Amino acid sequence: MTRKAQDTCANAEGYAQHFECRPENDLFGGIIPEVIDATTIREHAVADLKVFKISDVFAGKDEIFIGFGRPNAYLVCPDGKGGYQKFAGKSLKRAPSVIEATRDFAQSGLLIRLKGLPPEAADRLRVSMRKFHGIKYWTCVNACMTVMQDAGFTSGKRPLTDRYWPYHLFTSLVNDGLSYEGKPVAYEVIRTTSDRVERYALRIIGAEVTTLCRHTQRNMEAKAKSGSRLSKIGLGVFGLPARLVGGGGKKKGSRKSAPPVAPALPENVEYTRNILMSVSSASHVGAVMRLFWGAHNLFEGTQNRVNIADYLKTPLKEFPQPNPNLATRLKKALLFSRPVIWGMRKILVPRYVMLPGLRSENDVYKALRTHSQAEPNKYNLVIVSQDPATGLDTSTFILSRISGGAKLMDWILSKHVLMSGYAKWVVFAGEIWKDENGVIHVNRNSGTYQPSAEQLDAVVEFFRALFPHLTVVKDDVL
Repeated sequence: MTRKAQDTCANAEGYAQHFECRPENDLFGGIIPEVIDATTIREHAVADLKVFKISDVFAGKDEIFIGFGRPNAYLVCPDGKGGYQKFAGKSLKRAPSVIEATRDFAQSGLLIRLKGLPPEAADRLRVSMRKFHGIKYWTCVNACMTVMQDAGFTSGKRPLTDRYWPYHLFTSLVNDGLSYEGKPVAYEVIRTTSDRVERYALRIIGAEVTTLCRHTQRNMEAKAKSGSRLSKIGLGVFGLPARLVGGGGKKKGSRKSAPPVAPALPENVEYTRNILMSVSSASHVGAVMRLFWGAHNLFEGTQNRVNIADYLKTPLKEFPQPNPNLATRLKKALLFSRPVIWGMRKILVPRYVMLPGLRSENDVYKALRTHSQAEPNKYNLVIVSQDPATGLDTSTFILSRISGGAKLMDWILSKHVLMSGYAKWVVFAGEIWKDENGVIHVNRNSGTYQPSAEQLDAVVEFFRALFPHLTVVKDDVL
């Protein structure tokens, strides 16, 4: 997957508040290297739409972004008067495309924020919006892309005016990027919905598939209210469930609470960028499993600035108990035996995708979800090193979020031995998390590898050396 966006995790410029940022899966097994997690903003429900306040996300008034709702797509740019205007169309040529004042609200979902455009780009978009205002289009996507192409934007080899479907457009823009007057445009992917990208993508596609049915049903509902018996019969026989038509009626409110986010690290610090980060990419079968059981990606950070052998020299043995109980024997011989782990990794971790560029401790800090009692976000941790006899000092820390979906699958899919793949030189295993104050906690909670209290002390010192600008503490309550 190509990526033309700038390093969003290292650059929070233009945002109204601090957001975490991490890789996410797309629906078809790929990796979006950086997604700004803006789910801490308030999301409102108005009729059958979810909306957010633009000023809750962006600090300025000069943003240009493409929004992807369920399944509505729209285009937002400055109105030239200190606010924003939106261009949107109606699918199936039901109504003409329109330019609307946003009143500082836009539909929630996925956003592609365009960065570094010259001031003239907004002017040209406004001219193109006026040019195509009042014209009917087959889809909202085609309406917006017609405006963008007329204003000088391109993406890949296929004309923007040939794009019709929301999620296909989203993935093609992420993969191929955008250009303005032949020059690549930096962009950022932002998620305001609580659904992770791949699950939200499935909802978008579901809404695309049922578009004709939904609009037909709404027309039938309107006629039924006016007394049409034929429409009432049709609704009884062919009507879609309310959740597929928009919830059946107008609702107002917001999601019950926003997840906590630890404070940002200082921006005026030059953080060392020396960590190679990669993310596991599942097989096609594994990609389907993720929709039901949670993502359960493995995140790997490899570095050689701090020699792990200065802190941890002895590898740990999996299932080291001299007299294991029945449960441990079952795990070792059956549930998590080498053949079973090999098969599970073939489905869940057949390959890794390297994230572009070297990462800093600030990037790692932002990628960690904030843990709280209300929103558990602990990670299992495994550190794999080289045999000191090789003369290499490279070490890799592997993270897997524990609370990704169903509890049973969380327990299975984040096991330390699954993460390590029975690696020969595992020097530590436990848990790690970032609390609401930004403090990094590490414990030695691993029934598989069972590190000692001394090894926990050593790994805390290792992380303090690797991440000198973070507060790292041990949490040795087992």
